[in-house]
Amino acid sequence: MTSKTTGHGGLILLLGLLTAFGPMSIDMYLPAFPTIAREFGVPISAVQFTLASYNIGIALGQLVYGPLSDQLGRKGSLLAGMLIYALAAMGCAFAHSVDQLVLVRALQAVGGCAGMVLTRAIVRDRFQGNESAGVFSMLMLIMGVAPILAPTVGGLILAHLHDWRFIFWLMAGLGFTALLSIFLSLPETLPAERRNPVALRNSFRTYGRLLQDREFVGYALAAGMVQGGMFTYITGSSFVFMKLFGLSEQQFGLLFGLNACGIIGASQLNNLLLRRFTFDEILRAVVRFYAGAAAVLLLMAYTGWFGIYGIGVPLFCAVACVGLAVPNATAGAMYHHGQQAGSASALMGTLMYSCGAVAAITVSALAAESALPMAGTLAACAAAGLLIQTLMLRKPATATAPAAV
Repeated sequence: MTSKTTGHGGLILLLGLLTAFGPMSIDMYLPAFPTIAREFGVPISAVQFTLASYNIGIALGQLVYGPLSDQLGRKGSLLAGMLIYALAAMGCAFAHSVDQLVLVRALQAVGGCAGMVLTRAIVRDRFQGNESAGVFSMLMLIMGVAPILAPTVGGLILAHLHDWRFIFWLMAGLGFTALLSIFLSLPETLPAERRNPVALRNSFRTYGRLLQDREFVGYALAAGMVQGGMFTYITGSSFVFMKLFGLSEQQFGLLFGLNACGIIGASQLNNLLLRRFTFDEILRAVVRFYAGAAAVLLLMAYTGWFGIYGIGVPLFCAVACVGLAVPNATAGAMYHHGQQAGSASALMGTLMYSCGAVAAITVSALAAESALPMAGTLAACAAAGLLIQTLMLRKPATATAPAAV
């Protein structure tokens, strides 16, 4: 870790906790899918659409926070997002049908995505190049704790309180706690003299210019395909492991936590690799490894070889790629866009979570009594990521020399 990042330890910790709202809000209620389906009298595939709507809310909400923060600053935009998140979590607790839950989950995502998009912008405000990739890896470490704890917490709430609605009450409480922490502790990283007074008015023009930047779009979509694979796993895993392989809610939570440990381990491996390689070189190797793991997963799902281990091991390898791919792709996409970091972060997040939404919808729509929908969708994401890397990232990005982070 460089001296510069060491001096920002408190800021990085808070940003990591804010970034964790995304996976926490996705993962905590996964063990409750069968319970919610029974209460509302719908199949699990209908409940899975609440994940798709959450991804759509994240994708659309980020388009607003990016230019809003470029014009008005990061801190106020974060406060507004956390307030929306907390109130929407309360709305989820009061939902009386799966359709209501789908809609309010989208609103919850619109609030929660503020922490995700604005942490990227704040990192770009303070750090550059390989140093920013190292910071993103540290955020992945903090964020990675959420998928370990969240399903376990959700399972414990179901086991002891016997009501999935308490999961959303907990989310609401965490949202209000984050609101207070931002107000008291988060510094403003975009001073008034660096703000763009017409960012909101010119947002579509800015997004249009970014979409014409092949390098930016290539990095964003490469990360999006890895993100799509992760949301394929998140959407389909409760059915595969709880229904097909008979795991209990608590066992599923432990398995989910194990895969989250893979993301954490990969993110910290990234910090070591950044001492010798550029973020671009690491990303290229990871995308190829991801494609190989996805191919093995598809073969195991089709043949049924090795049972739960045949699915679990290659799935672990594919999901762990998130910890390597996302920090480096984010550093690459943001590298040349410091003047519009909020908008660039927003558009990257929108592209990434649009990929996640499409993957989640695909798995839900292909509902079948096998692991093939999950494995096939993840393999399609991996193949697309490899194609994007080949066509859009042919030249290594200009990057700072590797530095210890």
